[in-house]
Amino acid sequence: MEKIGVVASKRQEGLSPPKRPSDGTPVWMAIDISRSKAVYCLRWDGSEQRRLSTPLGIEHVAAVVEHYRGCALHVAYEACGFGYELAWWLQGHGVVVSVIAPSRVERAPGLQVKTDRVDVGKLARKLEKGDLKAIYIPSRPVHEQRQIGRTYAQSLKERKRAQVRIRSLMQEQGRLGPLPAAGWRGYSAWLDGQDLPEPIRLCVQAHQQLRAAADDQAKRMNAELYKLARSAEYRPLVSALSAQSGVGWQSAIRLILELGDIGRFPTTDALPHYLGLTPSQYSSGELDHRGHILKCGPGFLRALLLQCAWSAVRQGHDTELQARFATLAPRIGRKRAIIAVARKLAIKVRGRWRSHLLASEPAAAVAV
Repeated sequence: MEKIGVVASKRQEGLSPPKRPSDGTPVWMAIDISRSKAVYCLRWDGSEQRRLSTPLGIEHVAAVVEHYRGCALHVAYEACGFGYELAWWLQGHGVVVSVIAPSRVERAPGLQVKTDRVDVGKLARKLEKGDLKAIYIPSRPVHEQRQIGRTYAQSLKERKRAQVRIRSLMQEQGRLGPLPAAGWRGYSAWLDGQDLPEPIRLCVQAHQQLRAAADDQAKRMNAELYKLARSAEYRPLVSALSAQSGVGWQSAIRLILELGDIGRFPTTDALPHYLGLTPSQYSSGELDHRGHILKCGPGFLRALLLQCAWSAVRQGHDTELQARFATLAPRIGRKRAIIAVARKLAIKVRGRWRSHLLASEPAAAVAV
């Protein structure tokens, strides 16, 4: 969403101003955002009082918010591809705002009519009843810094994709080469020794250039992550988390940037549940069935924690995690066992994070 300055709005002559409640009245405003427009629904005194739509832009939201200045305004909108720009603007102007994950909004079964007006009306009713659960809104600097870790992961994915395309191309030409277990270095050495026809050579070179570009970007993003991890702001916490077996400095800084505030996970099981590592459960009477993990929350963080769990098991420095894997793997398999290890590792990471914060509080108080 572009950063647009607030402009004064002009109403057509002869039109009465829209109604508003008296100062101090709770007003619940829901916004449905799309690429071209924003649809609003406002409720107070237990009923819907106003519904309108404007072109998309912060200046239009500002005009609506300004009309209800003095009221106890609470704004909610569904998270979408426009980031947190609107939430930051509302917070900066003292407006309570909730960003809602679309997956957490209940949908009526067999719903045949879905429009922006229907969606925003339902969102406003749920907001007034308190049935919506808001997601965490990071600060602007943290949100900008976390993009480095995400771009790093995307660069690794593009590099791997180029390698898979090269292998598939050579296999299609009847040249298998070393197995993936030999690593890319061994395969690349084999590839350099191949006498290829000119069209195939050109195609391989194109994929190699794409891989090289992705590899350069991954190295650049990794260097930027290292700078963040060594900065005065993050270095103490990175050191505290990386003391856990299986968690290196890179995993630590990415977890810090993505999770933001560990205080939003008040219980021991809150963080594993957020990462989708909790098994699904269906219990009724004497029936108690546990199925696959929920896989809710950010999938790349879940994958990162699974990588850390494998590393912890291989390193063997944390005997508790290693013993847990050794006990469960023969009974339920290695894949399910590593999920249990990752769940335990998430609890340990949360504990180290909270211990670091508790240990740093007295120092901060003395400094003040």
